[in-house]
Amino acid sequence: MFKKLNHLYDEHPYRSVLIAVAASSVLGILIEYMVNRDFIGSAIYGMIFYTILMLLQAKRRVKKMKNRNEQGKYTERTR
Repeated sequence: MFKKLNHLYDEHPYRSVLIAVAASSVLGILIEYMVNRDFIGSAIYGMIFYTILMLLQAKRRVKKMKNRNEQGKYTERTR
């Protein structure tokens, strides 16, 4: 199962970020409602900040993988 999740993250990094954000939002809203019986709308700013950080991390990972793949192409050509 862990290999499948890693493969999904490698193939579709932005989609996996959106899935993680949606799942954590639903879970957070349910816990908040069960504990306090209300929903605090200002908590959305924390989720937006978290989403931006995860998207930047995914962008960085994509760039790193792209550079790694390009380096691999150059080393195979020289062989």
